[in-house]
Amino acid sequence: MKLKTRKSKKSYTVMIISDSARNQRKEFHINAGLAGAVMVVSFLLLVCAVCYVVYSVITLSDSMERFKLQADQIVNLQEEIEQLEAEAEGLKAEKEEMAEQINILNDTVDQHAQVQQELVAEEEEAHIPKGFPLSGTAQLKTEETADDDEEGMRAHEDRKEVIFAASEGINVIASGTGTILSVDVDVDYGNVVSIDHGNGYVSIYRNNGTPVVKAGNEITRGSILYVVGEDNMELGYSISKDDTYIEPMEMIEING
Repeated sequence: MKLKTRKSKKSYTVMIISDSARNQRKEFHINAGLAGAVMVVSFLLLVCAVCYVVYSVITLSDSMERFKLQADQIVNLQEEIEQLEAEAEGLKAEKEEMAEQINILNDTVDQHAQVQQELVAEEEEAHIPKGFPLSGTAQLKTEETADDDEEGMRAHEDRKEVIFAASEGINVIASGTGTILSVDVDVDYGNVVSIDHGNGYVSIYRNNGTPVVKAGNEITRGSILYVVGEDNMELGYSISKDDTYIEPMEMIEING
């Protein structure tokens, strides 16, 4: 008959001894299996803690890398913003300069237009036959003086013509700018020069002298038509507007 052997259970005793004068101590008995389990759990917890720390370090490193990358991006964006702001300031300055140039150009155009209008107005005014038809002083012959001078020039009343008695050495001149319409012979008093002023006005100059212009000549106010001498000191002068004769003295502007 065999004897059964009984296995003894291992255990651990943990003693806690106080430093006090009473010299108290406490004992705890821990089963070996429980102690092993506690050690395994502690080891696992340690491994978990180490893994967590490693993970945290890796995560923190990645976060730092991302933060650094974002910081670099922010710096780059700030530089781009500053560059864009500088470009915007440059464009603003260019815009202001262009606006100033446009204003100057507009002023120049306005001034040019004004000058052109003034020139056109002066040109139109120059074509109106309102100048005195002689370069010097002259006497207007009336009916009484004409009766006293039997050999003198007689006015064409149907043309509302006036007769001027001039002095030797002055000139018969155009009363306005225009084109010589005709240079004809007058059966009674020598020659007739007609000027078309291009605005409906035609001025007519009768004189016994020799005309110094020809048909088709472009002339300006004050251009010489006849040179007054001893034999041609009288001028018959008339004006028509749209083929209707008008009073010359109402048109003539006498200065001085």
